[in-house]
Amino acid sequence: MPDLAISFPVFAGFAACLAMGAFLRGLAGFGMALVAMPFLVLLVPPADAVLAVLVVQITLTLIDLPECIGHADRRAVGLLTLAAFFGTPVGLLFISVVPLWLAQIVIGTITAGAAAALFFRFSLGPRPGAVSTTAVGFFAGLFSGLAAAPGPPVVAYFLAREVPARTKRASMIILFAILAVFALATAAFKGALHLHVVLLGLFSAPLCAGGSALGAYFFRRGSETSYRNVALLAMVCSALFGIVLGMSAWLRL
Repeated sequence: MPDLAISFPVFAGFAACLAMGAFLRGLAGFGMALVAMPFLVLLVPPADAVLAVLVVQITLTLIDLPECIGHADRRAVGLLTLAAFFGTPVGLLFISVVPLWLAQIVIGTITAGAAAALFFRFSLGPRPGAVSTTAVGFFAGLFSGLAAAPGPPVVAYFLAREVPARTKRASMIILFAILAVFALATAAFKGALHLHVVLLGLFSAPLCAGGSALGAYFFRRGSETSYRNVALLAMVCSALFGIVLGMSAWLRL
């Protein structure tokens, strides 16, 4: 594995791969790691890749915040965040009981089921109650602690709501940034966040900002239907990716 402290090609390759994922983030409000992670882990250890992506996620959200804050559903983001903070420790407790490969298969299967329900127009209405919103946030935290995958419940929740696409996108961008801060703080507390990882994320941020801005450009020129189709496709890909990862790990046992 290249030494990140001296290998410029690793930094450049990482930034280029992540910029492709940032395009989907700018377009849909999520999915940066989904697109980039299969390539990033070829360059750096998976744990470093995950943490560097979180650094970029936070940096890009600071750029997008003035636009997103006016469109986001702040009530939903608050409830989801609070519930996720309670769900994450539960997920961490299950790590010693549930193998990662099994968690990936289960989460992937649930995501595929949610995508199918959304395809057939399942709806939570314009303003789901506090109980359902809190439940989604708890499962996002649970999946985060169990397999570093908080996205599926949140994406399914917002796609099932009858609100404008810009509200869905802005809410997810802000929420995932908050969860990224929590994840980075946890990693730092455990001593797993190292300087070269932070530098890798900061080095990648400018190119990723360009990718995200390009995605946002196409988002503004798209329709509600096109946004829904892109988001559903990303959900399906996420589900398949998780299932394939889990099955591959299981077959290697």
